[in-house]
Formats: sequence, structure tokens, C-alpha cells
Amino acid sequence: MAVSLDVSGGIAVIRIGEPSDTVLSDVRALLPVAAGARAVVLVVDPGLCAVDIKRLVRASATQREAIAAALRGVREELAGLPVPVVAAIGGSPFGEAADLVMACDRRVLSADAALGRVTAGRVTDGQVLVARRVTAEEALRTGLVDRVVPPSAVLRAAVELASECKSTQAGRKSCRIVAP
Repeated sequence: MAVSLDVSGGIAVIRIGEPSDTVLSDVRALLPVAAGARAVVLVVDPGLCAVDIKRLVRASATQREAIAAALRGVREELAGLPVPVVAAIGGSPFGEAADLVMACDRRVLSADAALGRVTAGRVTDGQVLVARRVTAEEALRTGLVDRVVPPSAVLRAAVELASECKSTQAGRKSCRIVAP
């Protein structure tokens, strides 16, 4: 299963374990259940972190627009949850996975990982994809992530951070990070 939900100790853990065409709709379907918890941890496993450039290149403009709209919807729902959301990032997310982790209030990143973002730009004869990689050290220094931990400690650290966050909207806003 690409997406799963486990609630323990008041913390809902949504695990995105592998890439699939239904990841966004699967995550979206679990958010109402997760919203009943004290906090949510969104686990992005290393398998999801590699962007499928071939899929983006093969997609039509209409398909890319549909994916972008679905992604915006999930990001807005994540950001609008009435509880804190912490990303547990076990790999180097690009594309959709990077957008999802940036929608979270707080982020914990594996020390051997990086953050990345793939964006599409227009050139005279078509589109071009541009990627920027931000190391774990730089992500921590610039405030893109709250903690950098050994790979084996990512989920534990994210659950601890989620437990520390206040559940009120005012508390959430104080811990939200706005990415450039």
C-alpha cells in the first residue's frame, strides 16, 4: 500500500511509502481521520523522494495541470488541518513530495538527505524543468527544517516534535515555516 495511517498516543502517522498515481488522493482521503488526532506526522519514505522526471515529461499539459490542481488541494488541506503537522523526511524529496513536506508546520530531515524542488519554466520552444538541491545542513541553517537527525531517528524525532507542538491554531501559526 502506498499510503497508510496509524494513530497511536494521539499522534496520527500518515506514511507515504512508495510513488503511485493515487498518492495525492490517498493522502487526501486520510486527512479527515487524521484531523481528529492531537497532531499529525507525515512520513515521506526515501522511495517516494525520487521524482519521476519521465512521468512529468510524458504527461500532457492537461495532465500536468490536473496533477498541480490535486497537489494544491492536498497542500491546502494539510495547511488547514486544525492540528500541527510535522513532516518526517527520510530521503531527498523533489516534486510532489517536496511540495507536501513544505506544506507541513514543522519538518525533521534525515542527516543524509536534502530538500529539493523541481519547477517548470517556459522557454521559447517549450518547457524546461529546473531542480535545486538544499543539503540538510543548509536546510537547518536557513530554517527550512527544524531538526536534522540520523536516518534511523527521523520518525521518532518527528513524533517527539509533534507531541511538543501546541494544538491550537495560534500555536500552529507560530511554528509554521514559509518556504521561499
